[in-house]
Amino acid sequence: MTDPMFEGDCVRHSADKFVGFHVGYTRLSALMERSGDVRGVRVQLPDGTIRIASEFNLQKVDSAEFDQYSVSLGIPPKSRRRASTPARI
Repeated sequence: MTDPMFEGDCVRHSADKFVGFHVGYTRLSALMERSGDVRGVRVQLPDGTIRIASEFNLQKVDSAEFDQYSVSLGIPPKSRRRASTPARI
């Protein structure tokens, strides 16, 4: 049994080991990671890029693991901003 994941949660890909924020879903079949998937999870990486992953390959993690992953890439953890969070004016 897995924990449900929602937008804004930190997630880790079990095979590719990337960590990012769950920023929604896509139903574009050309972007799916696995051939039988009906929808894919959009994951925003610390550098701001979006990757599509299967729900079955993602695990929910805490934000400390996200910070550790972003530091390993050379990106300061405080510089991140979720795509779903609007910028302040």
